[in-house]
Amino acid sequence: NARSAYLDSYEFVEIPLRAIDPDFTLEVEYQFATLRNLIKQEVPQEEIQDVIIGIRRNLDESERIVSGIGTLAPSIAFTSSFAIIFREGLESVLILGAITTYLEASRNNQFKKYIYYGVMAAFAATAITWVIASFIIEISGANRELVEAIAALSATAVLFYVSFWVLNKIEHKKWMEFVKAKVWQATTTGSVMVFVILSFITVYREGFETVLFYQAMSGFAKYMEIYVGLGFIVGMISLLGLYFVMRKLGRKLPLRALFGLTMGVGAYLSIAFFGNAIRELQIIDIVPYTGLIGIIPRLDINLAMMTGIYPTLETIIAQIILLGVYLIASSYILIIRPQKEHQMSSMRKSRKTSDE
Repeated sequence: NARSAYLDSYEFVEIPLRAIDPDFTLEVEYQFATLRNLIKQEVPQEEIQDVIIGIRRNLDESERIVSGIGTLAPSIAFTSSFAIIFREGLESVLILGAITTYLEASRNNQFKKYIYYGVMAAFAATAITWVIASFIIEISGANRELVEAIAALSATAVLFYVSFWVLNKIEHKKWMEFVKAKVWQATTTGSVMVFVILSFITVYREGFETVLFYQAMSGFAKYMEIYVGLGFIVGMISLLGLYFVMRKLGRKLPLRALFGLTMGVGAYLSIAFFGNAIRELQIIDIVPYTGLIGIIPRLDINLAMMTGIYPTLETIIAQIILLGVYLIASSYILIIRPQKEHQMSSMRKSRKTSDE
């Protein structure tokens, strides 16, 4: 059927094709989604046949693009490999860089090791996943999308919690009161687990996808393994460089600005993860698909993956709702609550003055 054709066949061609022609890749993906919708709606056979003809034509074009003689050219193998590891690792670098810099600025260096514990556990889990996927079982397309959706939703939930935890401490006075009252020490166990879980989910989510992408690429890059390896190494070096640049710049920021940056990065990525999770659920038909192609601009596929913005009604609504929650809560915490506290403080002072 249309879903299995996409998940178990075309999605593997999509990986190298995305590096060559991202717009064409996204066009074919939405053609498959349209076909699934038409079949569900039981439209006339002629209408379905027109879409199938278009898909077949684009599948032939996909094959022509990625396999002149059945293998990828060295430059494409290198570019595809670099693009996979850099794009998959970029979100992890942004999150972990912001969190570790924040811990340093708030003089809580002792908790950084728990971030690293989570990262090491994620690397170990990724290695185990690679062994299982390569030698023990074959992870089907539908199961792969489901696992990615669950990981994205989990990351959204953890980032949502961390973002508001940071937002509540954005005022320097409140942070100092928080430290002096030793609430942090009183909740050490819970906070430590949040750091471990956040770093683990962040890295493993990307690691899981990376394993599957490189497995798929190996089928298209026969005799080009050295270029795939070089792309991976250059991508990792680029990510490490970006991480250290973030750390260095972050140390120069005032505490309030750093808290705001940490909250902003967490909010942005949680919204992006949420959009990507809904899209994964649409691919396996758990969430309905209502296309908006031609109504809203279609982003480049790599930009769409980084923002979670896709031309479907369901992903847009989900992201707007989460963005609305952030805006309302931020307005309350940063504007409304301080005004109320100021009013209460003024009332207490006036009462004290009148009593005297």
